[in-house]
Amino acid sequence: MSNRTASSTTPNGGEISRGIRGSSLLFAGRCLSLGMNFAIQLAAVRYFSKDEFGVYSVALSAVAVAAVFAAFGMDKTALRVLPRYQSSGDLKKFSAATLMMALATFLCSLLAIAVIYVTWGVESAYSSQSRSMDLMLVMIWMTPCMVLDCFVTSLFSVFGKPRAIFVRQHVLGPLLRLAAVIAVVLAGGGIFAFAAGQLVASLIGVLIYATLVRGLILERNDFVRVTWNDMKSTAKEVFSYSLTLIFGDVGFLMRGAMVVLIIGMFHTPSEVAGFQAVFPAARLNDIVIATFSMLFMPGAGRLFSEGAIDSLNHLFRKTIIWTTVLSFPLFLACFLLPEQLCVLLFGAQYADSASTLAILSLGFFINTMVGMNLRLIRVVSGLRTLILVDVISLAGAIVTNLLLVPSLGAVGGAWAILIGFGIQGVACMVAVAMTVDVNPVSGRLIRAYSLAAVLTWCLWAAANSAVVPVFWMPVLLVAASILFAWLCRHDLEVANVFPEVARVPYLGRLLSTEQTG
Repeated sequence: MSNRTASSTTPNGGEISRGIRGSSLLFAGRCLSLGMNFAIQLAAVRYFSKDEFGVYSVALSAVAVAAVFAAFGMDKTALRVLPRYQSSGDLKKFSAATLMMALATFLCSLLAIAVIYVTWGVESAYSSQSRSMDLMLVMIWMTPCMVLDCFVTSLFSVFGKPRAIFVRQHVLGPLLRLAAVIAVVLAGGGIFAFAAGQLVASLIGVLIYATLVRGLILERNDFVRVTWNDMKSTAKEVFSYSLTLIFGDVGFLMRGAMVVLIIGMFHTPSEVAGFQAVFPAARLNDIVIATFSMLFMPGAGRLFSEGAIDSLNHLFRKTIIWTTVLSFPLFLACFLLPEQLCVLLFGAQYADSASTLAILSLGFFINTMVGMNLRLIRVVSGLRTLILVDVISLAGAIVTNLLLVPSLGAVGGAWAILIGFGIQGVACMVAVAMTVDVNPVSGRLIRAYSLAAVLTWCLWAAANSAVVPVFWMPVLLVAASILFAWLCRHDLEVANVFPEVARVPYLGRLLSTEQTG
């Protein structure tokens, strides 16, 4: 197994630095959109009663489930298939596969809408209609918007267009949704008006993306005219891969939207609200890996196709350490100060969700540290390996949810997500070690993980002692995060990724390592 250390002279080093730099731009954009999306979440939590927010959460989770199935894995398939056609210069297959995936996602979205309306008709015929089901009739129309948004984002990732993703997904989209929330709150609307406002904002966002896609087609020479026969020639590879993603997508749902639905089946809307209110806060730890994956997966696919294993090892290790360092402060805040955050953000009625927040934040941080293994095998491993990993992860998620959620409610859901991420992480690391010449447990990764664990344990001990007052904890969190970044500076290679940093007095000297050409 290859465990060679790459430096700035690694082949494709410039491409790796550009990938990390572009990912950092997307991360900055994700942080910007995060603030606006979190404001939307806070508005919903504060504006509605706990039961009303629970009803809204169940409906939103059902729509999220529909959107995942409607996407049919095409957003992830694009990140695997299109870079290969692009590298080989086969523009016919590239264009045909792109058109086929877009058409499939749109038709599956219409099918999801039809299923919801048929289900509503059956329910109304045999029982009284629930408020969540009625709300779904409005929100389900967001499905095509969500699906097309994810697919077009993947398309822009393939072309290395982080600025387009930054503007549309992280600026305009959240701004539109936030404006809709403000309008509904000022008008004194209820949950149906709130849902309708989000729908209108999503529709406007899709129209903006359509304009950006048209500009991309006119700008690039990769798109050519294709026939139906050209599309059929790519169907086998496209659908054979997307079908393998079903298990992984269901596993993803079992660590999010499906947990909300299961809690809703066995517990009250108030219990659902307690889980859903803190879930986005805990998921802050997931935004870093989600952002870096957009450019990591196409880059890893191209390096693997070119046989540049040294560069692939370097990109893999470097991306993991960047995501771990950037998500560490978010994790510490949610894990060590959960009760204070719950009361500050959501009010005293959500103070009992502190344990749920702490457990969820730990689960998502574990996923940040080991989740890039899953992204790697999705672009370089065979279909049999992907199916095996997804089946193992799905089985673990289903068993833990059915054992813990009915009896423990929101806390049980948090534990199920934490255990599920652990099972998935181990399975993916074993798969990478056995199928790809990349080391998932290299010495530098083990060192970074150990540093994060030691710093977390020290802060946890300080938080639970009577020696350190609570108001000093934020200061310690910031200090620990800076110390962690400084200890990992040789692996981050900040000056190579961001040469501007080397010119900043003191900061450049603090973070920069030996300068190379």
